[in-house]
Amino acid sequence: MSARIVTFTNLFPSAAFPNHGVFVRDRMQRVVARLGVEWTVVCPVPEAPWPLRRWVYRRQAAMPAEERVGGVQVLHPRYRHLPGLGVSGQARAMARGAAAALAALVRRERCVVDAHYAYPDGVAAAQLAASLGVPFTITARGTDVNVLLRRPALQRQIRACAPGAGALFAVSEALRRAFVAVAGVPDAAVRLARNGVDLERFRPGDRAAARVALGLPDRGPLVLGVGRLVRAKGFHDLLAALRDLPGATLVLVGEGPERHRLERRAPAGRLLCLGPLPQARLLLAYQACDVLALPSQREGWPNVITEALACGVPVVAYAAGGIPEILTDPHSGTVVPIGDRAALAGALRRFLASPPTPGSVRAFATRFAWDEPVELLCRTFGGLLG
Repeated sequence: MSARIVTFTNLFPSAAFPNHGVFVRDRMQRVVARLGVEWTVVCPVPEAPWPLRRWVYRRQAAMPAEERVGGVQVLHPRYRHLPGLGVSGQARAMARGAAAALAALVRRERCVVDAHYAYPDGVAAAQLAASLGVPFTITARGTDVNVLLRRPALQRQIRACAPGAGALFAVSEALRRAFVAVAGVPDAAVRLARNGVDLERFRPGDRAAARVALGLPDRGPLVLGVGRLVRAKGFHDLLAALRDLPGATLVLVGEGPERHRLERRAPAGRLLCLGPLPQARLLLAYQACDVLALPSQREGWPNVITEALACGVPVVAYAAGGIPEILTDPHSGTVVPIGDRAALAGALRRFLASPPTPGSVRAFATRFAWDEPVELLCRTFGGLLG
């Protein structure tokens, strides 16, 4: 009988959302290639009431029941979703919607269910795996533990299913400790499996050429911000810091509800919003800019930091989540206290005034290659598959 890993997650690249869950794809592509097993992705899609499907959720509603993304089969079973209501029942709804798709896969071969995000995905996957008699794993990634599982009703659900997992993972040590606490499991039950960075894809390049390709100013320092434009990412703090960086321009990559407010509050001519970019264009953004700033209030293991470092770009960030675990070399980046705008501006000013060489930053980034976490994951999945 053949063996298959079934990745269960609500975030995975698709034709409708090509940038969603790239880090899940990058990790599991390497694991299945090394193990030589089959791989299917089950990516449940919320089915909201009809008026919302027509407007707010129209892209989700248009997604096919099945597609191939980068050579992998991705299934999109639907589950009932009421935005803003019934969060405590979301995992149950997701499990009901995905039950038939998962059962069809399990009937054919030995499987392990690989869930990403502890809630609702991990809880839903645990319920399905238990009913089908197959092992499952859960990887905690950030907001799932730091925000959602702080709610008592949701914490009870993860505590009910976590002890039955074949393995529990977290992408940073800070998140690992938090996951242990909310799941109520022994410390050794949750293992650290950090994200890696693709050192072939992300690399230093010609800064002038990258600026031309993106239509960015050919002169003056550029500070880069990458992420969803929401309050928790701290880009308003970055705008405030910009006022203490004469001549610098802030370049933001991403989209979100705070975009228009950021554009209104920015100093004239000193904010450029590029919107969401595919990875080939994101590479150019790293190569074009002088420093990456990430003033997030909450993080798990932000891939944008290791991607920037791999491109030879130094990083200044708030000391949130696993960020201090990454920025251990003061030559390549630094952390400042969360919410300290003056310290943020001062650190950015230092790196702009005396930048490290791209080669030295890149050399530091090589320690974040995929080899180490993939080795751990292959041992784990290999054992679960027998």
